[in-house]
Amino acid sequence: MKRFNKNNDSVIFVNKNFKRCILYIIFPIEEVDDFKLSILEKMAFDKSMNYDTDKKIRKVNINNYCHSYHGKVTSVGDSYFLEIAICFPSYNSLGKDVLADNLKFIKDIIYNPYLEDGCFPKRDIEDIKKIIKNKVVRNFKDVLWYYEYKNDKLLDERGYLSNEVLDNPSGLDKITSKDIYDLYKKIISGNPLIFLCGDVDENKARKEIDDILLDGRKGMVSFEEKYFNYAKNIPSKIEKVIEECQYKSSGVFYNYKIKDIKGIYDMVLLRTVKCLISSSSSEILFDTLRKDNDLVYRCGAYSYLTFGSLTLWAFTSKKNIEVTEKLFLEVMEKISDIKFISEKLPLIKERAFLNDEILKEDIWDTLMEMIDKYIEYKEKSYYDYIKDITALEVKNFIDKKLILVSKYIGVGEEDE
Repeated sequence: MKRFNKNNDSVIFVNKNFKRCILYIIFPIEEVDDFKLSILEKMAFDKSMNYDTDKKIRKVNINNYCHSYHGKVTSVGDSYFLEIAICFPSYNSLGKDVLADNLKFIKDIIYNPYLEDGCFPKRDIEDIKKIIKNKVVRNFKDVLWYYEYKNDKLLDERGYLSNEVLDNPSGLDKITSKDIYDLYKKIISGNPLIFLCGDVDENKARKEIDDILLDGRKGMVSFEEKYFNYAKNIPSKIEKVIEECQYKSSGVFYNYKIKDIKGIYDMVLLRTVKCLISSSSSEILFDTLRKDNDLVYRCGAYSYLTFGSLTLWAFTSKKNIEVTEKLFLEVMEKISDIKFISEKLPLIKERAFLNDEILKEDIWDTLMEMIDKYIEYKEKSYYDYIKDITALEVKNFIDKKLILVSKYIGVGEEDE
């Protein structure tokens, strides 16, 4: 497994077109525990010993002209990170430099968290557990969520698409406030990656970050680049699961995996196929199922690009399940036609180009693009990959590499 190894010198992207600045701080997480991370995400960066009430936090944010700040646990594939971001106006838009003040605040929030008896407050941890459990209960009442959840369980390999909290929410009960604080201390004891995007004085900003935020925390950042966990299980026969469900609507899901995945090139082709099926450039799935036949309530397609799968899904009545399955196969046959691909591929490329141009106008998208490249998750944009791909390459991918591996049918209670 390849490891990321870089010094944690701040990465600064200067763009004078942006009136806002975003400071983004990332701590790699080596110990991944679904139960602990679900709680930590809601507990981390909440308050500090100096800013121990919502009123104090609002006041300092007003004084610092802070637009917003938030923390969360994110992942790229199986690489997990604890992140915190803070947004504030640039010097040129405000007429005042507020970077140093926001650095002092965020440093206090990270390294001086609010504690009671040497741990995160127990009552807060228990409240968070209740919130998470209630959300799980609500999820299982949501028909779309439930069918997708059950389909992903069928599609999954090595637990990549699963989350233990959803499977066993009672597992939260054994987690203590000490467990969460010990994990938090371990995470922030490592060196962070720091990104700053916006209209800033690069040299001045780097010095302030070094002096205020890092304050001696200079060194290497290292973690395993587990960004891609490609599906490898191509069964000898299609697995089909039929489940009688309590919902009124029925759900039909068809899952495809890539035979002999070669890496990012196959992921680009997979994303392109998804766009052929259901996107602003091609609505053949919707047109076939609803517009032409009025069979479904909703339908679509989704792909897991770090896993290598494609799913077609539809909500329909019980009596229409069989014909919906038949039309799924017809759609896949239609999109493999070279004339259809040749007609739609230029539209997909144009949309990808326009999306690239639009993303350049948004500071958050610009920042995420910068981070993805810096952590070596991707080298270039989707458009840069797809612009030279031919219709024949797409057809060969569909015909020779995209394999139907499983079907999930959730049978609802009503026909109408």
